[in-house]
Amino acid sequence: MFGWLANQTRNLAKVFQSEERNELNDDHLALAEAHREWLAAREFFEQATDPDLVEYAILSLKAAEKRYVYLWKKIRAGKD
Repeated sequence: MFGWLANQTRNLAKVFQSEERNELNDDHLALAEAHREWLAAREFFEQATDPDLVEYAILSLKAAEKRYVYLWKKIRAGKD
């Protein structure tokens, strides 16, 4: 009986550790995606010439930057 309970506890611990690693990987993948979006928004801003598109590009660039910084801070906070 005790052996079965110990095995179940170990298995449950492995599941939680695996989920934590997956969360960490998901956060890093999201950060990489946010970085790509930020670079794409900056490129779009540099290419925009129409005043309406320039305004859109500025807003998109700010949003992409804020998302990237948010994810970066989230990952840093998780390491502390």
